[in-house]
Amino acid sequence: MVDIKETVKAMCDAFPGGRSAMAGALGMSRTTFDNNLYEKNGCRFFEFAELEAMQEMSGTTLLAEYNADKVGLLLTSIPRPAELDRVELFNQSVDVAAKSGHVDQQIQESIADDGVIDADEQAEIMKLHMQHLAARDEYVRSVIALHKKVDARSVQLQASGASINRVE
Repeated sequence: MVDIKETVKAMCDAFPGGRSAMAGALGMSRTTFDNNLYEKNGCRFFEFAELEAMQEMSGTTLLAEYNADKVGLLLTSIPRPAELDRVELFNQSVDVAAKSGHVDQQIQESIADDGVIDADEQAEIMKLHMQHLAARDEYVRSVIALHKKVDARSVQLQASGASINRVE
């Protein structure tokens, strides 16, 4: 598992200009940022809102991934139906198959020499397995989103730009 400090560093690496630019975007100096990161000179670690801002500015999901991993949850993407078509579904299915193969390959390599899976090998297998499950979940959700039965009137209203107010 990656620790929170490594997650912050990775978000900074993904941000144009790196740690100094991230510090400036948060309204603090690089020194203050580093003191918060390493909890030095009496500084506290970042508040959750600051961590969320870093994730947003870095354009990543690293904080969400860290939190999901910390409690053993699977983080998956929610498909956007407007971006889906049959070609995208095919690409997703190929990605799912490739990730499944990576899991199997890692298992094979792990037991090939000595017949056992050590802690490092287990961590790698589980990392690849979670990536496979996330890709599979996204694919299934995408298939459903693309082929979901919809009410024709709602589609017509949405296409016209009219607001849809449903009373039940």
